[in-house]
Amino acid sequence: MTFAAYGGRMPETRHDLRAAVAARRPVDARERQSVDDFLRLFDTLVDPFSETASPVHVTGSAILVSEDRTRVLLHQHKRLGLWLQPGGHIEPGELPWDGSLREASEETGLPVAFAGGEPQLVHLDVHPGPRKHTHLDLRYLVTSPLVPPTPPEGESQQVQWFQWHQAIGMAEPGLEGVLRALQPGTPKIRTVRGADAGECAHVYLRSRAFGLPDVPVVHAERDVKRWMADEVVGRTDMWVAEVDGVIAGLMVLGHERDGSWVEHLYLDPSWCGRGLGDQFVEVAKRRGADGLQLWTFQCNGPARRFYERHGFTAEEFTEGAGNEERAPDVRYRWKP
Repeated sequence: MTFAAYGGRMPETRHDLRAAVAARRPVDARERQSVDDFLRLFDTLVDPFSETASPVHVTGSAILVSEDRTRVLLHQHKRLGLWLQPGGHIEPGELPWDGSLREASEETGLPVAFAGGEPQLVHLDVHPGPRKHTHLDLRYLVTSPLVPPTPPEGESQQVQWFQWHQAIGMAEPGLEGVLRALQPGTPKIRTVRGADAGECAHVYLRSRAFGLPDVPVVHAERDVKRWMADEVVGRTDMWVAEVDGVIAGLMVLGHERDGSWVEHLYLDPSWCGRGLGDQFVEVAKRRGADGLQLWTFQCNGPARRFYERHGFTAEEFTEGAGNEERAPDVRYRWKP
């Protein structure tokens, strides 16, 4: 297959597609790495949309939601057994968004259309495919009426509409971030419950991976979960933000003789920049009305700018002797 198969559209499309990927605001650490990998690999490909020209190629997927946005559709992959979004290889003459819409129709039997009437790139993920392929998977937002799927013979018959919290809970890591980012609803801040411990640990780890890539988490995932369940939830002044059954952020306050402290404040990466942190700080200031202190890492520029915007001032810098990561940190104070 050559560029001619695309009616002369390839050179311009290739440039525009690369620009769209480069402009992505990643929803989590997984997508950030995928953006880097996509740009590096895409530039080496002669026929990027051909599955036969190179083991590395672009594929197209659909994030398929109901027209009323109350449900998201997944199908169980016949070979992998995972619940995934519809998608697959691009046929000759197609472009990635064409492939995503065709695959959504073929795999579900539903009447599908692009949300808003035109292709909207909402996610990408680079991952291994069958036969030692590498898929540069571009994902577009697609809608359908909320009617029962009718997958044709030969396609997976396990196709189902899910509530958002169900889909997020069962999604594999390469899909979870975009589902969290697209989930409708407004977060509500409430006190933590015992059943929240596992999801709080998960959000903590997702937030650390995205916001602090250069500061290692010194404990294994299982130990973080144990710490959250045994030492934090139910034993501290802890608050969470919930969106229809999904934890989107957490905050832990400490109240000591020297005043109140923001001991932890972590947002899921999909909720950064959407005002959720502001809501948490309002709660912290109400509960620490005489003043607040906190530590953050010196390398965490976005967090430092966030706290400074809320009236916190830096009072002490150290080389990290007081934290487990031994990373340089800074103590901030807010005075009413």
